[in-house]
Amino acid sequence: MRGWAAIFALAPLCGIYYPITILPDWLQPLAWALPASHVFEGMRAVLLEQTFRLDHFLYALLLNAGYLGLGIGVFLAAIHRARERGSLLQSGE
Repeated sequence: MRGWAAIFALAPLCGIYYPITILPDWLQPLAWALPASHVFEGMRAVLLEQTFRLDHFLYALLLNAGYLGLGIGVFLAAIHRARERGSLLQSGE
């Protein structure tokens, strides 16, 4: 799947077009697990209620940090396994 296709596939879950509360109950936890959902809900509060929702901001930051840490961990584990198997090019080491 190309990068742009993934963005368009996730857009309805992120609350770009409508609030997360409109989604079915079973789909809302998945939507809240995406940092973009908190960003769009926070911006919706700024535009409609003229309030800055610190909770949405902090949730987005924490989710981004968590996913970044998870990604780094998966990457380092994959590099470690590739080194053990000898599947990396041995140049410059």
